[in-house]
Amino acid sequence: MRIQCHLIFTILCLAFVLPGFANTAMSDEPTFQAGAAMSNITPPIGSNQTGRSSKRQATHVHDELHARCLVLDDGQSKLALVVCDLRHISAEVVVNAKQIIQQSTGIPPECVLVSATHTHTSSGAKLEDREGQSYYDYRAFLTRRIADGVQRAVNQLQPARIGWGVAEEPTQVFNRRWFLMPSRGTIYGAHDNIEQVDTNPGYSGLLRPAGPVDPQITFLAVQSTAGKPIALLASYGLHYVGGVPANTISADYFAIFADRVGELLGADRHQDPPFVGIMANGTSGDVNNLARYSEEELKKRGPQPKKRYQPFEKAREVAHLCAEKVMQEYKTLKWHDHVKLSSVQRTLTFERRYPTAEEVTWAEAVKAKKIKPMSTSRYSTYRTVLAYASPEMPPTIDVIVQTHRIGDLAVAAMPFEVFAEIGLELKQRSPIQPLMNISIANGSHGYLPTPGQHRLGGYETWIGVNKVQLDASEKMVDALVEMLNGLNATGR
Repeated sequence: MRIQCHLIFTILCLAFVLPGFANTAMSDEPTFQAGAAMSNITPPIGSNQTGRSSKRQATHVHDELHARCLVLDDGQSKLALVVCDLRHISAEVVVNAKQIIQQSTGIPPECVLVSATHTHTSSGAKLEDREGQSYYDYRAFLTRRIADGVQRAVNQLQPARIGWGVAEEPTQVFNRRWFLMPSRGTIYGAHDNIEQVDTNPGYSGLLRPAGPVDPQITFLAVQSTAGKPIALLASYGLHYVGGVPANTISADYFAIFADRVGELLGADRHQDPPFVGIMANGTSGDVNNLARYSEEELKKRGPQPKKRYQPFEKAREVAHLCAEKVMQEYKTLKWHDHVKLSSVQRTLTFERRYPTAEEVTWAEAVKAKKIKPMSTSRYSTYRTVLAYASPEMPPTIDVIVQTHRIGDLAVAAMPFEVFAEIGLELKQRSPIQPLMNISIANGSHGYLPTPGQHRLGGYETWIGVNKVQLDASEKMVDALVEMLNGLNATGR
């Protein structure tokens, strides 16, 4: 009887003690964390709004520009994803920002992705002068603010869960390169060469688009373990929307989406830490928001009323549509308490394009005539042709490409304005699904058409706006797929 009592007492003790051991063991497991923050990167009024030599000076700021930062931590590795409200971002700024980030947070450069949205109403990263005096080194300011944003996101890391999904919004993306009806006449491109397609060709006499679009909005979301939204990062293959008054700085639809998705999530502006919405640029090098239709389609549709949009009205319309589509999928997300993070970075070396002797002769003739062309006219490239003919131009360009794995979501980062069909091929070939494409990432090296699009011609294929060898897209896609295969082989 005494033995039985001792046995019962021992069993009861174990019943109370063992759960404690289990909880202790569980606490030793790595905790998944997430943190997000925004750094204001708005330049001063009077800065060069476009970053080009046109000297279009900003006189007003409609909405502030930001570096929107999300940091993920699986307990062993950290990943920083940064999207900046900029037209482009230089590789130099990214390299310097990553150095500061590594020093301050320990996150290695290959685990940091920094991209630009491609808003056309942002600023260039140049030294600004006023009345002959050095006024503002925006490049240095931008570098520091990107690093600060990541540091702040790290400071706000908290236990979190993560989910990802894919929405679709096909009504807001249109390929901007078109084959034209014979009635439109011959298409003259750069260097007065005859081309088969035209970019932004107007609205009549159109035959068919020269390429596809990607209607998917791939996104990931993180929330606290209590269910409070921390951040949502999306990517959509839309160049930008525009509709911004002249000389006005704005983050375009990208920022409106970020605000709207926060509203739909019920993220109070006063919540601490604040929710951060982010929209990155997908593969949109040949895609815009202007609906054009072939002559055959126009006959079917009949006369259509033309709507005149007020400033920012169209951008708001696109952003709200995208946010609503994302929220429909958000409601069905499967949330994960922990996922593994992994990254691969590679430097690719491409041959630089050089102009032919005929192209140089053409450029010298244009220069002699003192033509002042529009930025996308065929004469606009003559300065670039002459510059690229210089023997001092380095023969190769090094570019950084990255792949990241976040659980069963993959990210491919490319430093070009990438054509939609390239992004679609990447998604089709990726062993990890879904795949989020992010363009203008870790640098900006111009448009990236496919070899087939190069043969068709058009603005995006002209030397200067396209800087690398004609088959660079194929080499880049093969490299990224190989990197994704490597991530897939390592498992979750």
